[in-house]
Amino acid sequence: MPKKRAFIFSAAILFVGAILHIAVLIGGAEWVAFVGAPASIVRSAEQGTWLAPASTLAIAGLLTVLGVYALSASGSVSRLPFVRPVLALFAVIFVLRGLIIVPALLQGRVNWAAPVDLFIITSSASILALGVALCVGLWGLRDGEGRADTRA
Repeated sequence: MPKKRAFIFSAAILFVGAILHIAVLIGGAEWVAFVGAPASIVRSAEQGTWLAPASTLAIAGLLTVLGVYALSASGSVSRLPFVRPVLALFAVIFVLRGLIIVPALLQGRVNWAAPVDLFIITSSASILALGVALCVGLWGLRDGEGRADTRA
């Protein structure tokens, strides 16, 4: 996958993730619980306190910003500061988060309690694909090819 397409693919996953977080918030406490949010966030959604919407909107905002960073690395939008280090940091985070499915599958549960289900497998695979796509894009930038202005 050429680097530009890898970054555009990454941006698309990040934007979809942001939209899904907002949809979950709109869907209410049942949706929040379905996606495996921590118990404190589920309780917040049930009780209508600020924690669930604030944390969910913060995650959606972060995913949106990262999507714009990925588009910046692809050359689709203007240069942003620290593109390579920001995307490298989150590439590592997303690969590690995506790989969490391996021990979960071996143990048959996630976080020592929640069973492994189709949602856990799908979300982990998507997050792993995102991390790998960011790595592919960053690898393509390693030799100075691509956007000269992504150095930071």
